[in-house]
Amino acid sequence: MHSKKNVLAVGAHADDVEIGCGGTVAVHKENGDNVIILIMAESSYTNYDGKILRSLKEGQIEEENAAKVLDVELINLNFKTKQIPYSAESIEAINKVIDDYSIDIIYTHWNYDTHQDHLRTTQSVLSAGRYVKNILMYEPEYPAGRSYIGFRNQYYVDISSVFDKKMEALRCHSSQLKKYGDNFLRAVEARAIHRGYEIGQKYAECFEIVRMISSI
Repeated sequence: MHSKKNVLAVGAHADDVEIGCGGTVAVHKENGDNVIILIMAESSYTNYDGKILRSLKEGQIEEENAAKVLDVELINLNFKTKQIPYSAESIEAINKVIDDYSIDIIYTHWNYDTHQDHLRTTQSVLSAGRYVKNILMYEPEYPAGRSYIGFRNQYYVDISSVFDKKMEALRCHSSQLKKYGDNFLRAVEARAIHRGYEIGQKYAECFEIVRMISSI
C-alpha cells in the first residue's frame, strides 16, 4: 500500500521543475502524494543588454498555468533573477516551507549545474533540508548542463504514463519556447526517450541521489 508523501520540487526559475522532473511530479500526483513546486526567483528575465526575454507578469501567468496542469501548489520566493543567494535568508525561507509542509522528499537542481542560480538554489536546499531523509537532484538541461563534472544517472522514474502532462506543463512557458525554439521540446523528449530506453520503458527521468531511504 502506497504511503502518502509530502513532496517538494524546487527550481530556481519558473520552468526548471517542468524540464527536470515534471514527469516525476505528475507520477507523485497520480500516486496521491501532496506536491509543492517551490520557485526561488521572480518569474522575469532580462538579458545583459536590457532586452526583456520574459516580463514579470508573463512569467507569473506561465508558472501558474503550468502548476494548474500538474495540479500542484505553487510557491515563489521572489528572489532576484540571476542573483539568487546562498545565504541565511534563502536557507531559512526554504526551511520554513519544509517545516510547514512536513516534507518527506525533495527534488532540486544538480549541484554541478553551471547556472549560478541553479547552483545556489541547490546549496540552499541542501542546507535547509539537512533533516529531510530523501533528496534527489534532477538532470540539468543544456546550456546549464555543460559542466566539468558528469551527471550520474543513479535513480530512474518511469514517466511513460504522464509524459504528455509533463510536455503540456512545459508548453505553458511560451516565452521559453520562443527563446529556445522548437528544438527545445524535441530535446526534452529525446532525453526522456533515451532515459526510458536505459530502463526498458518509453519515457523516463533520472536523478543523482544525495540521500534516499530504501523501502527494502
